[in-house]
Amino acid sequence: MSLKIENLIDETFDVLVGGGGVAGISAALAAARQGARTVLVEPRPFIGGNAATGLCIHTFLSKQGKQVVYGIAQEIVDRLIVLGGAVGHVPTQGGYVYAVTPVDADLFRMEATAMLAEAGVVVLYGTTLLAADADDGTVRRVTVCSKDRLGYLKAKVFVDATGDADLAFQAGAQCREGWDGSGAMQPVSMMLRAVSVDLSKACAALSEFPPVYAGKPGIDPFPVYFHGTFTRWNAILRDMGVYDHDDHQFWTNTVWPNQLNINASRMAGVNGNDPIDLSRATLQLTRQVQGLAQFLQKYIPGFENALFLPNAFVGVRETRNIKGVYEINEEDIRVGRKFDDSIGQACFPVDIHHPDGKSQQHIDVGGDGAYDLPYRALIPQGYTNLLAAGRCLSATSYAHGATRNMAPCMVTGEAAGVAAALAAQTNTACGELALDLLQARLRESGVYLGDSAPA
Repeated sequence: MSLKIENLIDETFDVLVGGGGVAGISAALAAARQGARTVLVEPRPFIGGNAATGLCIHTFLSKQGKQVVYGIAQEIVDRLIVLGGAVGHVPTQGGYVYAVTPVDADLFRMEATAMLAEAGVVVLYGTTLLAADADDGTVRRVTVCSKDRLGYLKAKVFVDATGDADLAFQAGAQCREGWDGSGAMQPVSMMLRAVSVDLSKACAALSEFPPVYAGKPGIDPFPVYFHGTFTRWNAILRDMGVYDHDDHQFWTNTVWPNQLNINASRMAGVNGNDPIDLSRATLQLTRQVQGLAQFLQKYIPGFENALFLPNAFVGVRETRNIKGVYEINEEDIRVGRKFDDSIGQACFPVDIHHPDGKSQQHIDVGGDGAYDLPYRALIPQGYTNLLAAGRCLSATSYAHGATRNMAPCMVTGEAAGVAAALAAQTNTACGELALDLLQARLRESGVYLGDSAPA
């Protein structure tokens, strides 16, 4: 039977957002709240991206302790605190970040789903972007595939929040893939959740730096974040086949006194754009975290009665970045640069996991500890109605180590959503949008641009 390609939904949306991770959620919410008829396309049967894996949302506070990330990102955290799914922004000591914001993965996913529904966003789950039709720098429509049909969707403005720049790449936009020169990509990982854990014992056994404590009403403070290395168990982990190298680093977080999210897996040599590579990584990383679980239960106090749940999908750090009107670079991060076209600030330091899978590099943000995110970095060169937000914005390999993390992704997602809505409503090319109007709307939405207190 041949498939006939027809309009999947018989209307032209104001804004189409590709990707339902934290950047896409922020973009779709922001666009809809500006009055734009918005559709969000997500290939998985749920939204949330890496926030739905148990990773912390890094980071809202600069090294001076100043909060610079607000807007939708802060709103979600506030809503989760009410539900018990977050403990706020907790300052750290001895780490490469200056505060951590752990969230419950499932509550994040559920609350974000509810917020999109409240805003009137049309969410298409299980729907994959296959192609984008563009001419003269204008995207006309995208071809998508769902469970039982192949069709297309039309919109006035498109936001690529896929993480991999899939929409922009399919539309013919220039992209950089992997590290400059080699094309190598940072390793991929898979989170591991442990339940029925004695956190005090686990923290005492594993943490090599001062743990971060927080509490909830009626509950004594407990370690919500700690990290270290498995150096003391190098020989055991090698013998068990968990790692092929020594001194493996790990990071943990939680918002519950008897659970732990563990970021301790890694696999190098994976192209996150290649479904065959990702399938291979899913198999091998699932085995790796299962081996890690066996190690923890057998050798580490506090895990004797634990149950372990590997995450459902592989977390990808690096694939493509668009070539934008401006490319955020190493110097911008090193000096904490400020821009006239700021659409928000970020303060996550450079966090690069070497492509060989055996080492990490962390470098502080310079200046006052925060850098502006310029609007021009969201605009692909030569395109009128296309924006990129989140991990795939325009940045060098080095700068990508800072901009790829969830707090910056939420900032750029919200900005892209507001800009897309305004461009659609005023019939204006994204690159010609009045900057003062965009920045005014962002301030009204509670975004901190670095030059005034958030609303």
